[in-house]
Amino acid sequence: MTMKKLAILLESIEHITPNRQVSAITTAVADFSQDSRKHLFAIMSLQYSSNNIGVAKAKKWVAKSLEIFEEEVESMFKVNSKDLGDTVYYLDVSKETNKDYSLKQIFDLLSMDCAGIKSDSYSIISDVLYDLSALERKWFIRYWLSTPRNGISGGMVKKVLAKTYDKKIVLVKQHCNFNDIGIVSECYEMNAEPSCELVFGRFVSPMLAKSIPMKQWPSVKIVDFKYDGNRYQIHKKGEKVIIFNRKGNIVTYQFKDIVDKIQKYATTEAILDGEIYPIEEDGSPAPHQKLATRVHSKDNDAAIEKCAVKWVMFDILMRDNETVMQLPYSERIKKMEDLPDQAYRQTLETDVIPFYNEAINDGFEGIIVKDASAPYESGKRSKFWAKYKPPRIELDVVILSARYGNGSRSSVFGSFDIGVKGSDGFVNVGSIGTGFSDADLLRLTKQLRPLIECYKHDEYVFLPRIVLEVTADLVSKDAKGNIGLRFPRMMRIRDDKFVSNINTLDDVEQLM
Repeated sequence: MTMKKLAILLESIEHITPNRQVSAITTAVADFSQDSRKHLFAIMSLQYSSNNIGVAKAKKWVAKSLEIFEEEVESMFKVNSKDLGDTVYYLDVSKETNKDYSLKQIFDLLSMDCAGIKSDSYSIISDVLYDLSALERKWFIRYWLSTPRNGISGGMVKKVLAKTYDKKIVLVKQHCNFNDIGIVSECYEMNAEPSCELVFGRFVSPMLAKSIPMKQWPSVKIVDFKYDGNRYQIHKKGEKVIIFNRKGNIVTYQFKDIVDKIQKYATTEAILDGEIYPIEEDGSPAPHQKLATRVHSKDNDAAIEKCAVKWVMFDILMRDNETVMQLPYSERIKKMEDLPDQAYRQTLETDVIPFYNEAINDGFEGIIVKDASAPYESGKRSKFWAKYKPPRIELDVVILSARYGNGSRSSVFGSFDIGVKGSDGFVNVGSIGTGFSDADLLRLTKQLRPLIECYKHDEYVFLPRIVLEVTADLVSKDAKGNIGLRFPRMMRIRDDKFVSNINTLDDVEQLM
């Protein structure tokens, strides 16, 4: 399989329904070699290294590579709904070449760090852009920017894997929680089962909590404080420590102070699940926004001075080469009880409200109610972990569109339309304009401008990429069936969450 054939396939399925896309890709995969298949699955799932390329930089590289004026690229970019792939397609400057890149070559190119226009990576990408046809260039650039705009998601690619290799989708998802999708494909080719054993340095998709009615809580439960921080997975092997955020990105450099603590743990090898949250000088929880100092600072040593943090461990996935995910939670706790920095927890068979009141009084978000007999369900929003917070609705949503503010905020986006996942795309659940600091709005404006798809009805419409955690009094539905949030307020910008993990329309309707 080559880039020419991939571009033709992608073009042919761009505007058909998801089910037909799955069928078409499955049929096409039959003609691929083993090596091409694994790279196809990885490319379509966007499972390649972060390449540090954004729309603004890409436009400059494209213009210089193809010897086009930047003004011409910018003009066509606006005409083509701010889609750089379509822009270069219609600005066709192709020349006849005999180059036909393999999918492995394309995968390696997409993974290349595009640090600066004076780098070797620019020279390589420039040559490739020159060699590609207009159609190839369109799809290369879309995947280069990780915005394919064709509706093909990681979940869809897993369905193709299941159909191609005659596997149950549940099994495929489990294998993909422990392995890159290319490795899963390779194992299936050899009629082998991908390993679900944990390995130091290989990120595991975290188990997630959900809102569950009290009547569905287990009789024997282990109840943890809910900490107002970010989720992290920490791997330890001897003196080596790797810290992953919940997206699977390595962020060890942000938390040198936490690394020092983990290195002293009395275990040779472990994979730990927990939270890092900001604290005040007296050790009490600080507002979550303060953690942005650590996450976004370019001077990590200065950030440590400005923002003290605490690490709390609430689960363990592996200890001294033994995978313990399938053990009941009560047994997993025993595997880590000799280690410091444990989350505050109690085992209860009675009312949890006193423990909940203790959490709120100490400045924490609430509690997590966990089934003492449940395994660790990687990559799943599980019925075994129930969030319990103060009686307000809390949702993870995606920004769909925005409008500029007024007065002192006229230069930044000031109000946002937000949505949740529906059966086919995203469902608008109203607008939000409160809870944002000036710094939040400036940051969001910078993040959203490269994601603009179009401008209509006095608002900018974006690619759905930015996740917010919001709170509201209640969910309502009007006479036309439109769902809205009453008095919504932004709680935090969730850089650590994928759009695939936001709440669904079903979640919202259950809260009505």
